[in-house]
Amino acid sequence: MFSKFISGYIYGLFIFLMLLALFTAGTFTIFVWLFRGDPRWSFQLVVRFHWRLFLKLSPVIGKITIVNPHNLNSIKPAVYVASHQSSIDFVLLGSIIEDFMTISNHPISDLPIFMRIPRLVGVYYMKKGDPNAAITVFNRLSRGVQRGVNVFIFPEGTRNFSDTLLPFHKGAFRLAKDNALPVIPVIIDGTGKIVTKGSNVAKTLERTDIRVKFLDPVYADKEETLRSFIRRVRAVMQSEVSKCFS
Repeated sequence: MFSKFISGYIYGLFIFLMLLALFTAGTFTIFVWLFRGDPRWSFQLVVRFHWRLFLKLSPVIGKITIVNPHNLNSIKPAVYVASHQSSIDFVLLGSIIEDFMTISNHPISDLPIFMRIPRLVGVYYMKKGDPNAAITVFNRLSRGVQRGVNVFIFPEGTRNFSDTLLPFHKGAFRLAKDNALPVIPVIIDGTGKIVTKGSNVAKTLERTDIRVKFLDPVYADKEETLRSFIRRVRAVMQSEVSKCFS
């Protein structure tokens, strides 16, 4: 019963901070649009600040440790591919990766009531099983990286709290290979102990530490096939994920 209360508080806190962020960002963005012409970076900046505030105020999130911070935001643009244990991962990466675009398969990110808000944050909705939607989003991300915007993607396509990575989708790797960009593997550990797939209730009432490890950039060889590139990155990530569960 108490865990449901805590979970309700966490979701309430997140919604409150997002509403506050949207109000603040909207006001700030108007001025940026008038003088600079590109409101996305300012809108995202404000939202990222509130995401960080949420992570600090959440009663079940403890210390967040960034391992290898020299691999974070040091190369731009880059394609970050991350392991995915929990819904917290999205906010976590969005709070630390600067000037990003990403994709979501959650319909709420493309509801008309939200207008262009998700896109201003850098989130693009991609309907599962719709090849046309995948092509549209891929083209948007391609235009983004050509402007110098980072991309982060969860290549498994779903949350997975186990010691074995699921098969990777090709999109992130094709994006990197086609644009000669580095893939930066990211290993997230700890979020799956807080909230995992299939439940909106916190699994623990104790503060749980989170570890985010940014591995060295991986570049596709000029003559390397896409399949080989994916297999190479996945092997590096699987080795790190196995250590988290050992």
